[in-house]
Amino acid sequence: MSQQGWIAEHRGADRRERLLRLAKAGRDQFNRALPHWEKAQALLGRQLGDKRWRDLLTLSNEVTSLATKKGDLS
Repeated sequence: MSQQGWIAEHRGADRRERLLRLAKAGRDQFNRALPHWEKAQALLGRQLGDKRWRDLLTLSNEVTSLATKKGDLS
């Protein structure tokens, strides 16, 4: 994504720290992709039904939370 110019990288206060943000090209790409993503989510939600869709979102959020906790994966 960096090579496409979608992400801008900056150094943080600590030399080991890298700060990433969407560049203008990245925001433009995101805005082009978002309607397609929303359409795909709506279709999947209809196919799964309300309860299974909510269960999937809950489980996805739990997995993301577990995977992003620092030091808990060792």
